[in-house]
Amino acid sequence: MIQEGKIRGWGQSQATENQIRRANAVTPLAAVQSEFSMMERMYEKDVIPACGELGIGFVPFSPLASGFLSGKYAKEQIYSGDDVRRVITRFAPKNVERNQPLLDLLQSLAWDTGFTPAQISLAWMLHKKTILYRYPV
Repeated sequence: MIQEGKIRGWGQSQATENQIRRANAVTPLAAVQSEFSMMERMYEKDVIPACGELGIGFVPFSPLASGFLSGKYAKEQIYSGDDVRRVITRFAPKNVERNQPLLDLLQSLAWDTGFTPAQISLAWMLHKKTILYRYPV
């Protein structure tokens, strides 16, 4: 379908470096989409460099860690219904407590700069050396 021009690009989500290399060897990938934020940095070590090496765009999602880095959630927060935070481990009370130093640092920077914790988290993301999705539409 790619050769016929019906698909202009294809990609993967949450892939490992090995999966990216194997898929790209079959037909070049346009992009890899993965969660990436101050809280989720595992792709910095191998996936993002592999994307750069292979000319594949890296598309980060959830740069605020599902809202965690916004600073609006506390360990006492109750999640109900279809709120996905019910099952995301970073929102478990003990993990919020363990990550409180990061949230405190973000809040302190927010007070000092006049920006919100979310704005600071997004600025961190924008200043990381990542490959942006640039596939022609």
